[in-house]
Amino acid sequence: MRFVFALLACLLCSAPPATAMGCTADFTITVTQAVATIRPGDQISGRATFTTTSQSHAGEGGARVHLARGEMRLGRDISGEIWAIITTAGNPVADALSVQARNVTGLDFGGIAYQGPMMISLYGRPGTLTAPTIPIEPDLWAAMDLRRSFALHAYGHDRLAGDITMFQISCDPAGMIDSGAESAYPAGQ
Repeated sequence: MRFVFALLACLLCSAPPATAMGCTADFTITVTQAVATIRPGDQISGRATFTTTSQSHAGEGGARVHLARGEMRLGRDISGEIWAIITTAGNPVADALSVQARNVTGLDFGGIAYQGPMMISLYGRPGTLTAPTIPIEPDLWAAMDLRRSFALHAYGHDRLAGDITMFQISCDPAGMIDSGAESAYPAGQ
Protein backbone atom coordinates (compact mmCIF):
# COMPACT_ATOMS: atom_id res chain seq x y z
CA MET A 1 0.00 0.00 0.00
CA ARG A 2 2.85 2.41 0.81
CA PHE A 3 4.26 1.72 -2.65
CA VAL A 4 0.98 2.82 -4.26
CA PHE A 5 0.94 6.07 -2.26
CA ALA A 6 4.61 6.73 -3.04
CA LEU A 7 4.02 6.07 -6.74
CA LEU A 8 0.96 8.35 -6.76
CA ALA A 9 2.88 11.11 -4.96
CA CYS A 10 5.73 10.77 -7.44
CA LEU A 11 3.34 11.07 -10.40
CA LEU A 12 1.73 14.16 -8.90
CA CYS A 13 5.11 15.76 -8.23
CA SER A 14 6.31 15.13 -11.77
CA ALA A 15 3.40 17.00 -13.38
CA PRO A 16 4.52 19.96 -15.51
CA PRO A 17 4.15 23.38 -13.90
CA ALA A 18 0.84 25.09 -14.54
CA THR A 19 0.66 28.08 -16.85
CA ALA A 20 -1.82 30.87 -17.27
CA MET A 21 -3.21 32.74 -20.26
CA GLY A 22 -4.36 36.28 -20.83
CA CYS A 23 -7.64 37.21 -22.53
CA THR A 24 -9.43 40.43 -23.51
CA ALA A 25 -13.16 40.47 -24.24
CA ASP A 26 -15.06 43.42 -25.69
CA PHE A 27 -18.84 43.36 -25.35
CA THR A 28 -21.95 45.47 -25.70
CA ILE A 29 -25.09 45.02 -23.65
CA THR A 30 -28.63 46.12 -24.39
CA VAL A 31 -30.16 46.99 -21.02
CA THR A 32 -33.23 44.95 -20.03
CA GLN A 33 -33.40 45.91 -16.33
CA ALA A 34 -32.55 49.56 -15.71
CA VAL A 35 -31.01 51.50 -12.82
CA ALA A 36 -30.76 55.28 -12.21
CA THR A 37 -30.28 57.12 -15.52
CA ILE A 38 -29.59 53.87 -17.41
CA ARG A 39 -32.79 53.01 -19.27
CA PRO A 40 -34.14 49.81 -20.89
CA GLY A 41 -32.88 49.62 -24.46
CA ASP A 42 -29.71 51.62 -23.74
CA GLN A 43 -26.59 50.09 -25.24
CA ILE A 44 -23.45 50.14 -23.10
CA SER A 45 -20.01 48.89 -24.10
CA GLY A 46 -17.73 47.00 -21.79
CA ARG A 47 -14.39 45.25 -21.61
CA ALA A 48 -13.07 42.36 -19.54
CA THR A 49 -9.32 41.78 -19.37
CA PHE A 50 -8.08 38.84 -17.33
CA THR A 51 -5.20 36.47 -16.75
CA THR A 52 -5.92 32.99 -15.43
CA THR A 53 -3.86 31.71 -12.51
CA SER A 54 -4.07 28.02 -13.52
CA GLN A 55 -5.68 27.34 -10.17
CA SER A 56 -9.14 25.85 -10.27
CA HIS A 57 -11.52 23.80 -8.18
CA ALA A 58 -14.78 21.95 -8.61
CA GLY A 59 -17.92 24.04 -8.28
CA GLU A 60 -21.55 23.10 -7.87
CA GLY A 61 -23.42 21.09 -10.48
CA GLY A 62 -20.32 19.98 -12.39
CA ALA A 63 -18.98 23.52 -12.84
CA ARG A 64 -15.27 24.31 -12.70
CA VAL A 65 -14.12 27.56 -11.05
CA HIS A 66 -10.91 28.89 -12.65
CA LEU A 67 -9.30 31.64 -10.57
CA ALA A 68 -8.26 34.72 -12.54
CA ARG A 69 -7.06 38.30 -12.11
CA GLY A 70 -8.15 41.29 -14.10
CA GLU A 71 -10.76 43.96 -14.53
CA MET A 72 -14.24 44.21 -16.01
CA ARG A 73 -15.49 47.65 -17.06
CA LEU A 74 -18.94 48.75 -18.15
CA GLY A 75 -19.27 52.21 -19.62
CA ARG A 76 -17.00 54.93 -18.26
CA ASP A 77 -17.58 54.55 -14.54
CA ILE A 78 -18.43 50.97 -13.54
CA SER A 79 -15.55 48.56 -12.87
CA GLY A 80 -14.77 45.48 -10.83
CA GLU A 81 -12.00 43.00 -10.11
CA ILE A 82 -12.27 39.77 -12.11
CA TRP A 83 -11.68 36.85 -9.76
CA ALA A 84 -12.97 33.76 -11.63
CA ILE A 85 -14.06 32.23 -14.91
CA ILE A 86 -16.67 29.53 -14.30
CA THR A 87 -17.16 26.80 -16.91
CA THR A 88 -19.71 24.01 -17.22
CA ALA A 89 -19.52 21.27 -19.83
CA GLY A 90 -21.52 18.09 -20.26
CA ASN A 91 -24.69 19.47 -18.74
CA PRO A 92 -27.75 18.06 -20.54
CA VAL A 93 -29.40 21.52 -20.65
CA ALA A 94 -26.57 23.91 -21.66
CA ASP A 95 -22.83 24.44 -21.44
CA ALA A 96 -21.79 27.71 -19.79
CA LEU A 97 -18.94 30.22 -19.53
CA SER A 98 -19.16 33.01 -16.97
CA VAL A 99 -16.66 35.81 -16.29
CA GLN A 100 -17.17 36.93 -12.67
CA ALA A 101 -16.13 40.25 -11.09
CA ARG A 102 -16.34 41.51 -7.51
CA ASN A 103 -15.51 44.68 -5.55
CA VAL A 104 -17.47 46.71 -8.10
CA THR A 105 -17.46 50.50 -7.95
CA GLY A 106 -19.05 53.26 -9.99
CA LEU A 107 -22.81 52.68 -9.65
CA ASP A 108 -24.72 53.98 -6.62
CA PHE A 109 -28.34 55.08 -6.78
CA GLY A 110 -31.05 55.75 -4.22
CA GLY A 111 -28.84 54.67 -1.34
CA ILE A 112 -28.07 51.31 -2.97
CA ALA A 113 -24.49 50.47 -3.92
CA TYR A 114 -24.19 48.11 -6.88
CA GLN A 115 -21.00 46.43 -5.74
CA GLY A 116 -21.27 42.91 -7.01
CA PRO A 117 -21.18 40.42 -8.31
CA MET A 118 -20.93 41.61 -11.91
CA MET A 119 -20.88 38.92 -14.57
CA ILE A 120 -20.94 38.03 -18.22
CA SER A 121 -22.68 34.67 -18.79
CA LEU A 122 -22.58 32.82 -22.10
CA TYR A 123 -24.61 29.65 -22.69
CA GLY A 124 -24.17 27.11 -25.48
CA ARG A 125 -25.91 23.96 -26.58
CA PRO A 126 -24.89 20.77 -24.76
CA GLY A 127 -21.62 19.51 -26.21
CA THR A 128 -20.36 22.93 -27.32
CA LEU A 129 -17.58 22.58 -24.73
CA THR A 130 -15.94 19.18 -24.57
CA ALA A 131 -14.41 19.85 -21.13
CA PRO A 132 -14.91 22.44 -18.36
CA THR A 133 -11.76 24.31 -19.39
CA ILE A 134 -11.44 27.91 -20.54
CA PRO A 135 -11.35 27.95 -24.34
CA ILE A 136 -8.41 29.62 -26.05
CA GLU A 137 -10.04 29.76 -29.48
CA PRO A 138 -12.43 32.67 -30.14
CA ASP A 139 -14.61 30.27 -32.21
CA LEU A 140 -15.47 28.25 -29.09
CA TRP A 141 -16.47 31.42 -27.21
CA ALA A 142 -18.51 32.51 -30.27
CA ALA A 143 -20.28 29.13 -30.31
CA MET A 144 -21.68 29.92 -26.85
CA ASP A 145 -24.65 31.70 -28.42
CA LEU A 146 -27.72 30.01 -26.94
CA ARG A 147 -28.11 32.92 -24.49
CA ARG A 148 -25.75 35.73 -23.50
CA SER A 149 -26.44 37.92 -20.49
CA PHE A 150 -24.91 40.54 -18.23
CA ALA A 151 -25.81 41.30 -14.61
CA LEU A 152 -24.58 43.60 -11.85
CA HIS A 153 -26.18 42.89 -8.48
CA ALA A 154 -26.71 45.05 -5.42
CA TYR A 155 -26.72 42.26 -2.82
CA GLY A 156 -30.26 41.08 -3.38
CA HIS A 157 -31.87 44.53 -3.51
CA ASP A 158 -31.81 45.13 -7.25
CA ARG A 159 -29.71 44.61 -10.34
CA LEU A 160 -28.67 46.12 -13.62
CA ALA A 161 -29.13 43.51 -16.35
CA GLY A 162 -28.96 43.19 -20.09
CA ASP A 163 -28.54 40.97 -23.11
CA ILE A 164 -25.07 40.78 -24.61
CA THR A 165 -25.56 41.83 -28.22
CA MET A 166 -21.88 41.87 -29.23
CA PHE A 167 -19.05 39.75 -27.84
CA GLN A 168 -15.49 39.39 -29.13
CA ILE A 169 -12.57 37.80 -27.30
CA SER A 170 -8.93 37.13 -27.94
CA CYS A 171 -6.78 34.92 -25.74
CA ASP A 172 -3.00 34.84 -25.90
CA PRO A 173 -1.59 31.37 -25.32
CA ALA A 174 1.82 32.69 -26.45
CA GLY A 175 1.71 35.11 -23.52
CA MET A 176 1.24 32.39 -20.94
CA ILE A 177 2.91 33.05 -17.61
CA ASP A 178 3.59 31.01 -14.51
CA SER A 179 0.72 30.72 -12.08
CA GLY A 180 0.40 33.19 -9.23
CA ALA A 181 -0.61 32.36 -5.69
CA GLU A 182 -4.27 32.02 -4.81
CA SER A 183 -3.68 34.17 -1.75
CA ALA A 184 -3.31 37.18 -4.06
CA TYR A 185 -7.10 37.56 -3.85
CA PRO A 186 -8.29 39.69 -0.95
CA ALA A 187 -11.60 38.44 0.36
CA GLY A 188 -13.40 41.74 -0.09
CA GLN A 189 -16.68 40.12 -1.09
